[in-house]
Amino acid sequence: MQKTSRTLTGLLAILCLGHGPSVVADTIEKDSMDVAQITQEDAMDLNTITVEQLMTLPGIGQSKAEAIINYRDEKGYFHEVEQLTEVRGIGDKMLDKLRHRLKVVKH
Repeated sequence: MQKTSRTLTGLLAILCLGHGPSVVADTIEKDSMDVAQITQEDAMDLNTITVEQLMTLPGIGQSKAEAIINYRDEKGYFHEVEQLTEVRGIGDKMLDKLRHRLKVVKH
């Protein structure tokens, strides 16, 4: 696993060339977080999460983060994390990457 992680880190660094060291560091940090270390208490609530917090998640840039917030504003609170697939640009694969980092607290 560690060898794979180093290989991915190297590939990410190459792909991010020209974007500055902060982009590389942010990308590596987002992608290297160990899933096993994230507990349900650490997961962020889709009903209170901000654009800035969403942008810390893998694969979520500003436009997707804003789309999630706009969906919540238009449709109301999320009832389950799986509703994310109703947001344009979020499919099953993206949901699988995000599921363990998000939760829905009933309001």
